[in-house]
This record gives sequence, structure tokens and C-alpha cells, in this order.
Amino acid sequence: MATLTLQKSLGAFYTEEPAATRLVRWAICDGSEVVLDPSCGDGVFLSAAHSRLLQLGCESPRVYGVDISADTLRLAHERVHEAHLIHNDFFDMTPQSAPVFDCVVGNPPFIRYQTFNGDKESKGHKRASEAGVSLPRLASSWAPFVLHASRFLRAGGRLAMVMPAELGHAMYARAVLRFLVSNFRHVAVEMFRDKLFNELSQSTVLLFCDGYGEPCRTFLVASSDDLKGNGRQAVKADIAAIKDGRFRFTHYLIPEGVRQLYQELAGDRRVQRLGEVADVGIGYVTGANDFFHMSLAECERWDIPKRFLRPCVLNLRGIKDVEYTRQYWKVMRERGEKVYLLALPAAARDVLPPLVQHYLRYGEANGLASRYKCRIRQFWYAVPHVRITDAFLSYMSGEQPLLVTNAANLVAPNTVHVLRFVPNCEPLPYAASWRSSLTRLSCELEGHALGGGLFKLEPSEAENVLVVRPPAMQVQTLVTQIRQSLAQPTEHATEITDRYVLKRKLGLSNADCCLLLDAALKIESWRKHK
Repeated sequence: MATLTLQKSLGAFYTEEPAATRLVRWAICDGSEVVLDPSCGDGVFLSAAHSRLLQLGCESPRVYGVDISADTLRLAHERVHEAHLIHNDFFDMTPQSAPVFDCVVGNPPFIRYQTFNGDKESKGHKRASEAGVSLPRLASSWAPFVLHASRFLRAGGRLAMVMPAELGHAMYARAVLRFLVSNFRHVAVEMFRDKLFNELSQSTVLLFCDGYGEPCRTFLVASSDDLKGNGRQAVKADIAAIKDGRFRFTHYLIPEGVRQLYQELAGDRRVQRLGEVADVGIGYVTGANDFFHMSLAECERWDIPKRFLRPCVLNLRGIKDVEYTRQYWKVMRERGEKVYLLALPAAARDVLPPLVQHYLRYGEANGLASRYKCRIRQFWYAVPHVRITDAFLSYMSGEQPLLVTNAANLVAPNTVHVLRFVPNCEPLPYAASWRSSLTRLSCELEGHALGGGLFKLEPSEAENVLVVRPPAMQVQTLVTQIRQSLAQPTEHATEITDRYVLKRKLGLSNADCCLLLDAALKIESWRKHK
């Protein structure tokens, strides 16, 4: 367990030999080449590179490895005695302090921004800036790492690395992609249905870059079932779209005809982005959800007065309707779910009832008052920004994200997205049309997978999802028919919605609707595959 904790803190998840071999065999083309792994870990890339150079006729392979951990360097030395090993933080090195390399291979550390801070943050961002890229504070360490590593290459050199799939969807990754297409003649990314790292809560891809120092001529996106290349398909990506920040890996999992249809529909004036009709944001932040959210039994046990309780919703699990009704909320209450928010005024605690003060002392005894989100408030127990909004949207789920209206006038924390529709724009028509095959596909294209089958829609991503308002006279009929289909598979509700929204309003054919749904199901199957 201690080893796994250390690995996570360093972002060190060591690559299996097949992936390392695949990258190394592509990157090393001649036995005379000099190779660098800037985060060599236990030496799996160094070993693969050493073997590759021997196969190509080199008698004394020159492979260099850098790592911040002395323990892992000892493992690397045991694996490849002849390797030149450097115990250092790679961000402390400069191209001038090392040989010029023909190839850079490896697996950069996947450290989240929450732990990528202090000196490491300043070093990484400084190195990214030296490469001509300005990264935001929230960038994970792999981003400046790959930028810095590229600068150790000779002109025409090659880079081959394991990358997190967020290379294809994170906002800050756009700057990395622009760097790659500005500095490498050929770039290719390969996605896999099979996960490369079972320990990681995110998917990974392989990155291949050739011809350092030249602007990009081709950018390929390949998809395969596994590292053996089964089911492999490769598509040329639009370099202009990459430079403009309009690039997503998942767009290239679907056939070109579907991509063209999707783009045509995105330009149709009858089709909207969700952000055009609603503001998508996060709910209130308590800093201690288990304490501030209470079940009916907990409210009764602590004898909390009703005036300090507000009905709330923590997630959309189990709901199938287009509306979150008061009746459904009562069902959740009877099941023992936490359906109340402790909503105390921002006032001195001596004005609160003694029983409430007793509950607050219980929270303080458990250290809740010192939690960051609590201690920065004037009164740690007064949760701010608690509002009733128009609708709710799933934040993370294993299935298709769900949009439901707030028919029960509930409040919600940041475990779900909250929607505020523009004036004179009712949420019910959009909740009813949310199940269309177009919106279902759009969610998959605009959101991103986290690994383990989980799917996430950030607020900015949700606002890009394509929606179609059904004809006003048919909204209630559509809602009724969707409700009548709730006991059947979800595809039945999609067929009903397509009939009213895509066929009758947009004039799409059965074949068009099938194309959209099949594409959505394909991407869903990729992210759910284990």
C-alpha cells in the first residue's frame, strides 16, 4: 500500500512492456541513435530501447534515463546496467546540460494539479514558457513535461510517449496540441478499448511525433481494440481544428459520414447549443457533504427545526422521468436518502437553538470547521449560494447524462450541475428532447470519459451539447409518451424523441437517426469497456 501511495504522489504508474516496446520500436530507427527517457521509473523503456538498439546492430547502446526517485533508479539499474542514469528532477535540467537526443520515449508523471504545486509548479510552468507555451495553473504535470522533453531532441528527432486521454479534451491540452502541430512534421495519437493502466482512473493514449522542428503536415488519430492493433482504424485529423481548439479524439471514433452530419446539424439554425438557452453551473459547496446533508432519520435524531432544513437533491441516480418531482423526492426520503440541507443563517451561533448548537459542536469535534471550504467562511456552518434553479444535469455517471426539470423546487450541491434558463425559455421542452440520438451523441462528443466507465460533463462541455426544442404543441405529448416508455430499454425513449424532434422538426430520415444513435452507442461502448 505504501508503494502505491508513493507512486500516486509521484504520478508514477509504470508502463507494461508491450506498450513500451510498441513506442520504442516506432521511435528508434537506427542503431546509432541516442535515446532519452526523462521519467524512466523502473526502466521498462530503457530496457526496450537497449534491446532495440542491439537488434539494429549497435554494440554499445546509448540510452539515458532521468528520475526524481532514487529507489526507482535502482530498479532501472538492475534492469539495464549499461544505461546512463541521472538522479534529478527533469524540470531542473536544460537541453544545454545534456546530449542531443534522436529519440525521447517514456511515460510522463500523471500528477493532478492539486498536488502539482510549490516548486514543481513554478519549474514546470517556467519550462513550458521556455517552450513558448503558457499553461494555466490547473495544468497537470504531464503537460509541461512533454513540452520540456521535446526540447531535448535534435532537429528531425522523434518523440513517443504514453499520454492521458485528457490530451484530447482538457482545455489546457489545447496549447500542448498546438505546440505539437507547430513543432513536429507528423503527429499520431492512438486510442485503445483496452486500458493500458488498470490503476489509473483515466484512459490513456499513445503519442507518436516525428520530424521535430518542422510544422505539421499530417495528424493521424488511430483507434484499436488493443496493443496488437486488432480493429485498427486511422483517420487524418483537421490540423486547422486542432489549432483553433476544436479538436476531440472521440470525434474520430465515428465514421466520417456521421461527423459530417453532426457538423451540418450543429450549423442548423433550428439546433441550439445548451449554453444558448441556459447557464450551466455548479451547485452550492458545503465543504462537508455528509454533515450538512441529512436524512429524515438524522433530522429527527438531532431534532433539527424544519425552518433550518431545505429539501435538496444530491444526485440523479434512479430517476427516469423528465422532471424531478416532489413525489420522487418523497420516495428518496422514505428510502433513507439524505434529502435535506442544513441551511443555517450567517449569524452568531448563540442565536441558534441549543439542539442545533449541539450538532455544530459535534461537527467541530470531528474537525469540520477547519476544512478549507468551511474555515474560509465567516461562519463555518452557513453554506452560501443556496438557490433554487430551473433544472439539474448529471455531473458524472456511467450512463448517458440526464437532464431533468426542478419540478420539486429543490436545491442542489456541486455533485450535480444546476441550470438557469434564459427568460421566457421553459426547461421542460429541453428535458423532453434530451433523449434524442443527436443529443445523446453530442454528450459523448463534448464530454469525456474518466476511466472505469465513468463519464463527465464539465459545465463548459455541457453548454456545447446540441439540443433541439420540440414543436410547442407536441411537448406535452412527447413527455407523456416518454413516461409511458420508462419501463422499457432507454433506446425506446430515444426512438420516441427522435420521431418528434429529429424527424418531424428537422426532417431527418430513419437512416440518419440510426447513424447518430449507432455512433453514440459506439463511443459509450468504448468508455465502458474494461
